[in-house]
Amino acid sequence: MKVKIVISSVILSLILVGCGSNERSEEGPMPNKKRSSVVRRPENRLSLRETEYGRGALSDGQDTNGQEGPIRIITEEATSLIIYFSRSGNTENLAKMIHNQNGADLLELAIVNPYPADYDASVNRANEEREHQAYPEISTEIPNLSQYDTIYLGYQTWAMTLSNPMMSFLLAYESLFSGQIVYSFSTNAGYGEGDSLIKIAELLPNVTVAESFSIQDEELLANQEKVVTWINKN
Repeated sequence: MKVKIVISSVILSLILVGCGSNERSEEGPMPNKKRSSVVRRPENRLSLRETEYGRGALSDGQDTNGQEGPIRIITEEATSLIIYFSRSGNTENLAKMIHNQNGADLLELAIVNPYPADYDASVNRANEEREHQAYPEISTEIPNLSQYDTIYLGYQTWAMTLSNPMMSFLLAYESLFSGQIVYSFSTNAGYGEGDSLIKIAELLPNVTVAESFSIQDEELLANQEKVVTWINKN
């Protein structure tokens, strides 16, 4: 049975969240030189959203962007960047938790043709894309990744591997990755992260793939301290 999570405006003190969900774009110039790692606490915490999870979860039919545009927070001083795709909002919640904890820049991937709201229709489309290796076209403008020492990649586990939009992104922009440390984070419906780490290592040969974080979507909100522990270790 699908369970709908209603998120209160006050989240556990370990991950403070609040207003700012309407300000989804903050971008500055992007220098080419790397600097010492900077850990920042964002002034405006991003609030989490109510989601559905598990098999059969509905989405808004716009890959979390039915009410507002994709999140894009790119600043000139950050040395860490979170890049993620989210269909129904669970991976977006996890990405926001990471941002709220370490202040990394945040970039939501969008695709030209969003997945349907209906779960089964999305699965059928994803299976067909995977079978023909016809992955969806990314519509997001990608910033200069050479600014960042650390990149977090967020995705869902689909058919025990990377979700199709993340696969598409890595295939298209592999050349922008060089020398960074890459941490992956993912949500799933109970089957773990599959071969996604192997895929990332294959697609990004010029980076260091570090310790990942994967969690079942229905367990995320009750285990936010695990997210904090993982971030603080890295």
